[in-house]
Amino acid sequence: MRKTLGFGVLGSVLVLGLSVAANVKPPADFQAAMKENGATLQKLGKDVEAKDYDAIAAGAAIFKKNFMGPVGKYFTDAKNDDGFKQCTAAYTAADALEKAAKAKDEAGVATARKTLQSTCGSCHTAHREQLPDKTYEIKTP
Repeated sequence: MRKTLGFGVLGSVLVLGLSVAANVKPPADFQAAMKENGATLQKLGKDVEAKDYDAIAAGAAIFKKNFMGPVGKYFTDAKNDDGFKQCTAAYTAADALEKAAKAKDEAGVATARKTLQSTCGSCHTAHREQLPDKTYEIKTP
């Protein structure tokens, strides 16, 4: 009886331990970069509407800096290949956005913006979990 109870307790501890280890709080530089990306994405809508191509290009440069900076570094260090792949896709979309803005290519801006938003959304769905206090953790692979 004691042996069975011991295995049951051990099994419960392992299950709880695995569920606790399933997510991690992202580092401060990652959080700051993602907050900056969110604010930039909100502003981007207004910049596109106003056809402010200089502001669009500046926003795209912020995305590029963050995706290959703290966000890309986090996923590389965490050995999260899918997260890094998503970062690379977001960087590529931001680069296309910057180039389209510099060329004042309205259709190119629209396409790159849609791709960037889609990439951000799919990465958040796959790798982010909102906690009850409205903060986020990163799902570990």
